[in-house]
Amino acid sequence: MNDIEHEFKERLRDTSRTFRKKEGRHTLKSENVIYCAFGTDRFTVGRNEAQRSAPERLARFGLSRANVEGRSALDLGCHNGAMLMELTNLGPSHGLGIEYDAEKVAIAREIATYCGLNQLHFEQGDLDLLDAAALGTFDVVFALAIEAHVLDAGRLYALLGKVTGDILCFEGNGNCDVDAVKESLQAVGFQTIHYIGFCDDDIVPANNKRPMLVARKAEPALI
Repeated sequence: MNDIEHEFKERLRDTSRTFRKKEGRHTLKSENVIYCAFGTDRFTVGRNEAQRSAPERLARFGLSRANVEGRSALDLGCHNGAMLMELTNLGPSHGLGIEYDAEKVAIAREIATYCGLNQLHFEQGDLDLLDAAALGTFDVVFALAIEAHVLDAGRLYALLGKVTGDILCFEGNGNCDVDAVKESLQAVGFQTIHYIGFCDDDIVPANNKRPMLVARKAEPALI
Protein backbone atom coordinates (compact mmCIF):
# COMPACT_ATOMS: atom_id res chain seq x y z
CA MET A 1 0.00 0.00 0.00
CA ASN A 2 1.49 3.31 -1.09
CA ASP A 3 1.19 6.68 0.65
CA ILE A 4 -1.81 7.74 -1.44
CA GLU A 5 -3.74 4.58 -0.58
CA HIS A 6 -2.81 4.88 3.09
CA GLU A 7 -4.20 8.43 3.11
CA PHE A 8 -7.36 7.25 1.35
CA LYS A 9 -8.00 4.67 4.05
CA GLU A 10 -7.38 7.15 6.85
CA ARG A 11 -9.88 9.54 5.29
CA LEU A 12 -12.37 6.74 4.68
CA ARG A 13 -12.19 5.83 8.37
CA ASP A 14 -12.61 9.45 9.37
CA THR A 15 -15.59 10.08 7.10
CA SER A 16 -17.21 6.78 8.13
CA ARG A 17 -17.60 7.77 11.78
CA THR A 18 -20.89 9.63 11.38
CA PHE A 19 -23.65 10.21 8.88
CA ARG A 20 -26.68 12.44 8.63
CA LYS A 21 -30.03 11.16 9.85
CA LYS A 22 -33.47 12.75 10.03
CA GLU A 23 -32.56 14.64 13.17
CA GLY A 24 -28.88 15.27 13.81
CA ARG A 25 -26.18 12.74 13.08
CA HIS A 26 -25.59 9.06 13.85
CA THR A 27 -22.25 7.81 15.14
CA LEU A 28 -21.21 4.27 14.25
CA LYS A 29 -20.89 1.84 17.13
CA SER A 30 -17.83 0.27 15.53
CA GLU A 31 -14.60 2.16 15.98
CA ASN A 32 -11.73 2.67 13.55
CA VAL A 33 -13.46 0.95 10.63
CA ILE A 34 -14.31 1.98 7.10
CA TYR A 35 -18.03 1.80 6.46
CA CYS A 36 -18.02 -0.56 3.47
CA ALA A 37 -15.53 -2.92 1.83
CA PHE A 38 -15.05 -2.85 -1.94
CA GLY A 39 -12.42 -3.71 -4.51
CA THR A 40 -11.24 -2.34 -7.85
CA ASP A 41 -8.24 -3.26 -9.97
CA ARG A 42 -6.19 -0.53 -8.30
CA PHE A 43 -7.57 0.02 -4.80
CA THR A 44 -9.25 -2.27 -2.29
CA VAL A 45 -10.79 -1.92 1.14
CA GLY A 46 -10.61 -5.39 2.65
CA ARG A 47 -13.45 -7.12 4.45
CA ASN A 48 -11.43 -7.07 7.67
CA GLU A 49 -11.19 -3.27 7.46
CA ALA A 50 -14.87 -2.53 7.07
CA GLN A 51 -18.23 -2.70 8.82
CA ARG A 52 -20.16 -3.75 5.72
CA SER A 53 -19.35 -5.42 2.40
CA ALA A 54 -20.31 -4.14 -1.05
CA PRO A 55 -19.56 -7.50 -2.78
CA GLU A 56 -21.82 -9.34 -0.35
CA ARG A 57 -24.60 -6.79 -0.73
CA LEU A 58 -24.49 -6.91 -4.54
CA ALA A 59 -24.64 -10.71 -4.43
CA ARG A 60 -27.65 -10.66 -2.09
CA PHE A 61 -29.47 -8.38 -4.51
CA GLY A 62 -28.74 -10.79 -7.35
CA LEU A 63 -26.69 -8.36 -9.40
CA SER A 64 -24.27 -9.79 -11.95
CA ARG A 65 -22.85 -8.97 -15.37
CA ALA A 66 -26.04 -10.37 -16.87
CA ASN A 67 -28.17 -7.55 -15.48
CA VAL A 68 -25.59 -4.78 -14.98
CA GLU A 69 -23.17 -4.73 -17.93
CA GLY A 70 -23.72 -1.76 -20.21
CA ARG A 71 -26.41 -0.31 -17.97
CA SER A 72 -26.63 2.84 -15.84
CA ALA A 73 -26.70 2.94 -12.04
CA LEU A 74 -27.71 5.44 -9.36
CA ASP A 75 -26.91 5.25 -5.64
CA LEU A 76 -29.00 7.54 -3.45
CA GLY A 77 -27.17 8.18 -0.19
CA CYS A 78 -23.97 6.65 -1.56
CA HIS A 79 -21.76 7.39 1.49
CA ASN A 80 -18.13 6.96 0.35
CA GLY A 81 -19.09 5.39 -2.97
CA ALA A 82 -18.31 1.75 -2.17
CA MET A 83 -21.35 0.23 -3.87
CA LEU A 84 -20.70 1.94 -7.19
CA MET A 85 -16.96 1.27 -6.98
CA GLU A 86 -17.66 -2.44 -6.51
CA LEU A 87 -20.34 -2.37 -9.21
CA THR A 88 -17.76 -1.34 -11.81
CA ASN A 89 -16.50 -4.93 -11.73
CA LEU A 90 -19.81 -5.87 -13.40
CA GLY A 91 -19.39 -3.44 -16.29
CA PRO A 92 -22.00 -0.68 -15.92
CA SER A 93 -21.98 2.04 -18.58
CA HIS A 94 -21.99 4.81 -15.98
CA GLY A 95 -22.94 5.48 -12.39
CA LEU A 96 -23.99 8.45 -10.27
CA GLY A 97 -23.76 8.65 -6.50
CA ILE A 98 -25.61 11.28 -4.47
CA GLU A 99 -24.46 11.96 -0.91
CA TYR A 100 -25.29 14.69 1.61
CA ASP A 101 -21.86 14.89 3.27
CA ALA A 102 -19.43 16.85 1.12
CA GLU A 103 -16.36 15.17 2.62
CA LYS A 104 -17.69 11.75 1.60
CA VAL A 105 -18.28 13.01 -1.93
CA ALA A 106 -14.74 14.40 -2.07
CA ILE A 107 -13.03 11.14 -1.10
CA ALA A 108 -15.28 9.12 -3.45
CA ARG A 109 -14.30 11.39 -6.34
CA GLU A 110 -10.61 11.14 -5.54
CA ILE A 111 -10.67 7.34 -5.29
CA ALA A 112 -12.62 7.06 -8.55
CA THR A 113 -10.07 9.29 -10.29
CA TYR A 114 -7.15 7.34 -8.81
CA CYS A 115 -8.69 4.07 -10.01
CA GLY A 116 -9.47 5.41 -13.47
CA LEU A 117 -13.21 4.92 -12.99
CA ASN A 118 -14.23 7.70 -15.34
CA GLN A 119 -17.71 6.21 -15.68
CA LEU A 120 -18.51 7.17 -12.07
CA HIS A 121 -19.61 10.58 -10.85
CA PHE A 122 -20.38 11.68 -7.31
CA GLU A 123 -22.41 14.74 -6.35
CA GLN A 124 -23.38 16.39 -3.08
CA GLY A 125 -27.13 16.54 -2.66
CA ASP A 126 -30.00 16.45 -0.17
CA LEU A 127 -32.29 13.47 -0.80
CA ASP A 128 -35.25 15.49 0.44
CA LEU A 129 -34.69 18.08 -2.29
CA LEU A 130 -33.72 16.01 -5.33
CA ASP A 131 -35.55 16.67 -8.58
CA ALA A 132 -36.39 13.46 -10.44
CA ALA A 133 -36.58 15.22 -13.79
CA ALA A 134 -33.08 16.64 -13.36
CA LEU A 135 -31.68 13.24 -12.40
CA GLY A 136 -33.28 11.29 -15.23
CA THR A 137 -33.74 7.52 -15.16
CA PHE A 138 -31.26 4.76 -14.36
CA ASP A 139 -31.45 1.04 -15.06
CA VAL A 140 -30.28 0.05 -11.56
CA VAL A 141 -30.98 2.15 -8.47
CA PHE A 142 -29.74 1.67 -4.90
CA ALA A 143 -31.72 3.04 -1.95
CA LEU A 144 -29.89 1.51 0.99
CA ALA A 145 -30.82 2.25 4.61
CA ILE A 146 -32.09 5.74 3.84
CA GLU A 147 -35.87 5.50 4.25
CA ALA A 148 -35.79 6.32 7.97
CA HIS A 149 -33.44 9.27 7.48
CA VAL A 150 -35.45 11.35 5.02
CA LEU A 151 -38.02 13.91 6.14
CA ASP A 152 -40.76 12.66 3.80
CA ALA A 153 -40.78 8.94 3.01
CA GLY A 154 -43.63 9.42 0.55
CA ARG A 155 -41.52 11.82 -1.48
CA LEU A 156 -38.66 9.33 -1.46
CA TYR A 157 -40.86 6.54 -2.84
CA ALA A 158 -42.19 8.88 -5.53
CA LEU A 159 -38.60 9.72 -6.47
CA LEU A 160 -37.68 6.03 -6.67
CA GLY A 161 -40.63 5.40 -8.94
CA LYS A 162 -39.49 8.13 -11.33
CA VAL A 163 -35.74 7.51 -11.46
CA THR A 164 -35.76 3.69 -11.61
CA GLY A 165 -35.85 2.31 -15.13
CA ASP A 166 -35.71 -1.36 -14.21
CA ILE A 167 -34.18 -2.67 -10.96
CA LEU A 168 -34.43 -1.12 -7.50
CA CYS A 169 -32.23 -2.54 -4.76
CA PHE A 170 -33.86 -1.38 -1.53
CA GLU A 171 -32.68 -1.82 2.03
CA GLY A 172 -34.81 -0.51 4.87
CA ASN A 173 -33.61 0.61 8.25
CA GLY A 174 -34.20 -1.39 11.43
CA ASN A 175 -37.88 -1.79 12.34
CA CYS A 176 -38.88 -1.02 8.76
CA ASP A 177 -42.39 -2.27 7.87
CA VAL A 178 -41.83 -4.54 4.86
CA ASP A 179 -45.49 -4.68 3.89
CA ALA A 180 -45.71 -0.89 3.94
CA VAL A 181 -42.62 -0.67 1.74
CA LYS A 182 -44.15 -3.10 -0.75
CA GLU A 183 -47.36 -1.09 -0.89
CA SER A 184 -45.45 2.16 -1.36
CA LEU A 185 -43.33 0.74 -4.17
CA GLN A 186 -46.32 -0.78 -5.92
CA ALA A 187 -48.09 2.57 -5.74
CA VAL A 188 -45.28 4.27 -7.68
CA GLY A 189 -45.14 1.76 -10.51
CA PHE A 190 -43.07 -1.25 -9.50
CA GLN A 191 -44.57 -4.44 -10.93
CA THR A 192 -42.63 -7.11 -9.03
CA ILE A 193 -41.39 -6.68 -5.47
CA HIS A 194 -39.50 -9.45 -3.70
CA TYR A 195 -38.49 -9.45 -0.04
CA ILE A 196 -35.19 -11.33 0.20
CA GLY A 197 -34.63 -11.29 3.97
CA PHE A 198 -32.50 -9.29 6.35
CA CYS A 199 -29.02 -8.03 5.59
CA ASP A 200 -26.27 -10.27 6.94
CA ASP A 201 -23.05 -8.43 6.12
CA ASP A 202 -22.74 -6.03 9.09
CA ILE A 203 -20.01 -6.93 11.57
CA VAL A 204 -22.31 -5.68 14.36
CA PRO A 205 -24.82 -8.55 14.70
CA ALA A 206 -27.53 -6.30 16.12
CA ASN A 207 -27.49 -4.29 12.90
CA ASN A 208 -28.40 -7.26 10.71
CA LYS A 209 -32.09 -6.49 10.93
CA ARG A 210 -32.44 -4.29 7.85
CA PRO A 211 -34.93 -5.78 5.36
CA MET A 212 -33.80 -6.12 1.75
CA LEU A 213 -36.10 -5.99 -1.27
CA VAL A 214 -35.62 -6.16 -5.03
CA ALA A 215 -38.27 -4.35 -7.05
CA ARG A 216 -38.62 -4.18 -10.82
CA LYS A 217 -40.65 -2.10 -13.20
CA ALA A 218 -41.47 -5.19 -15.27
CA GLU A 219 -41.36 -8.95 -14.79
CA PRO A 220 -37.82 -10.07 -15.78
CA ALA A 221 -37.62 -12.13 -18.94
CA LEU A 222 -36.69 -15.78 -18.59
CA ILE A 223 -33.13 -16.53 -19.66
